[in-house]
Amino acid sequence: MHNYEICGIPLQDIHKVQLEILDAVDDICKHNGIQYFLSGGTLLGAIRHKGFIPWDDDIDLWMTRKNFKKFKKVIKAQLPEAYFPEDYYTKKQCPLSILKIEKRGTRFVEGVFSHVPLSHCIYIDIFPLDKIWMPTYRLQTAILIKLQAIRDYKIRGVGRNEGNKLKDILYSAMPLGLCRALTEFFMRCFNFLPLKQYNQLCHRGRHWPVFRKESIEDLIDVEFEGKQYPAPRTYDKILTACYGDYMQLPPVEKQEPIHDIIECKI
Repeated sequence: MHNYEICGIPLQDIHKVQLEILDAVDDICKHNGIQYFLSGGTLLGAIRHKGFIPWDDDIDLWMTRKNFKKFKKVIKAQLPEAYFPEDYYTKKQCPLSILKIEKRGTRFVEGVFSHVPLSHCIYIDIFPLDKIWMPTYRLQTAILIKLQAIRDYKIRGVGRNEGNKLKDILYSAMPLGLCRALTEFFMRCFNFLPLKQYNQLCHRGRHWPVFRKESIEDLIDVEFEGKQYPAPRTYDKILTACYGDYMQLPPVEKQEPIHDIIECKI
């Protein structure tokens, strides 16, 4: 087996820290009746490897917006002192619309965010799922993509110095607080309706499948690194939609951590 490292630190040691955070989140969710489940590469790893994909460098979770709001509320009092939440409410300069739970005293600096004033600690990602209405789904995601582009422009400098003066004026004029408020509105705008379809609008929504309500509420336990964590009973359908023939390993040259980590400390 390949011994993967990040900045000279064995990836397995980083995985141990991420599992600590996952267990803290799992305890809070179980104690408060908050439903969550493994997502993305973490779900794939659980099914194909019964744990981390050997070269994966993070943990991803999904929650419906309702559970996400409840989780954010209870962690204010219940999250152990060793960990803390970070999003664009706790850090105005945070460029993403998701929630990270991080471990104090660690370092995990992604190159693309290295110049952004974030905490840069080892983390796990939590992605809220929002209801969608299919007739407006493409418009909704298009608006969110544009709002993300504005945040990337203002926070990370993406798209600057391209000679597009109108874009420079418009993007520069929009306050980050307004951009965040509009992002929240367009992610949540259909959640009050009795709709049965959900999407990961918060991050690359169009790249993820549309979920039926029953598929994200009917959960089973799956093995992940020797413990049991929740996953959708329809994981096969979800993983096939996300990755195609997901049991097939990618080419060797693609079996590498995907985040550009330039500094790491446990």
